[in-house]
Amino acid sequence: MHAMRDPRAAPEVVRQMNDQAEPDGNGLGEDLEAAAEPAPPDTGEPRVDAALTLLDGLADLPVTEHAVVFERVHAELTAVLGQLDPESAGD
Repeated sequence: MHAMRDPRAAPEVVRQMNDQAEPDGNGLGEDLEAAAEPAPPDTGEPRVDAALTLLDGLADLPVTEHAVVFERVHAELTAVLGQLDPESAGD
């Protein structure tokens, strides 16, 4: 049985690897850090992408404030869906 790793530990591991990277300017450390950061969403619909990027700040907020962010993202996604497919808007 495999133990699950805490995904928040990954940036710390990358920082440690960057610290150990060769200081000869080969860019290894920068490549590792860039690879550890998730790419912004690209759904093909800029309004959906913008709504999803609101989720990026969740880690910096107290859990008690997460619901507000989820509600905003839900509202924005619902509005976009209603504009793209008026039949799905539920009116």
